[in-house]
Amino acid sequence: MKVTINGKVNPEALKVSLNEQKQKCKAIDEFCKENKVSQLFYKDSELEYEYEKSNAKLKVETRNG
Repeated sequence: MKVTINGKVNPEALKVSLNEQKQKCKAIDEFCKENKVSQLFYKDSELEYEYEKSNAKLKVETRNG
């Protein structure tokens, strides 16, 4: 996640802004999972976010005998 804020911001306002960005990221993640989107790049004046579906492969052990 890349967030750009112009000018001075007090710590409380920064926390509020970052919490809003976390909510946007969660919404993007949920949308991509529900709609089976594998990659998405989102950018607005406050947030630049890249979603990529993780293709975790399971390792399966087989035994002979």
